[in-house]
Amino acid sequence: MSARPLVVLAHGTRAPGAHPVLEQVSAQVAALLPGVAVRHGYVEFQNPTAREAFSGLHNPVVVPFFLGGGYHVLHDLPDLLAEHGSGNATRHLGPEPSIVNVVADRFRRAAAQAHAAVTALDGVVLAGSGSFRRRPVRETEQAAALLARELGIPVRPAYLAKTSPAAHDAVSAWRREGARAIAVAPYLLAEGKFSRALHRSEADFVSAPIGAHPAVAQVVARRYRTATGGGRAAP
Repeated sequence: MSARPLVVLAHGTRAPGAHPVLEQVSAQVAALLPGVAVRHGYVEFQNPTAREAFSGLHNPVVVPFFLGGGYHVLHDLPDLLAEHGSGNATRHLGPEPSIVNVVADRFRRAAAQAHAAVTALDGVVLAGSGSFRRRPVRETEQAAALLARELGIPVRPAYLAKTSPAAHDAVSAWRREGARAIAVAPYLLAEGKFSRALHRSEADFVSAPIGAHPAVAQVVARRYRTATGGGRAAP
């Protein structure tokens, strides 16, 4: 029997020239899963659309390319699968320790470029996208706790939309408390409007988003193997 196909679905962005993180990760996943047809698509704004990604596939495994379990994960993806008529979705990507470790790696690189010692910082603001729903906010809080343990310094969660505190407000509030050295780590998968907005904060430096790191592809592949009975359940 042939392997079930895999579709990796992301939100999409209107940003012109957006870095093709999803395409790169999908190619990495295909290399990790020989014999599996791997497609990618977007829920909004970009092509291929989710419907185009599903076209012609029977019983696909869908991995939501989202860090939090927000509206698109809880509603849009199930509706798209119901419309398609077959397949099932796995858990989304975060807060996965291996992905938080990528956030830490990006942060250490940015600190080195800024000639800043991580342990000399007063703290880090972990900036997530935000949601009106409690679940993805709680997951960002969990990611912040994981990052604090990894970096060995205080980390506070903040958000770029829909949720308080806003990332720039979190930086300003920490400075009013007497902090001198504050940096921002995006809890975002790709460059875009949200990540660019962080550079207008009062942070000493801002690290890069997670991007097409091999660890992300490994999480996607693990979600697929779990869904098809080829691996242990992911956390």
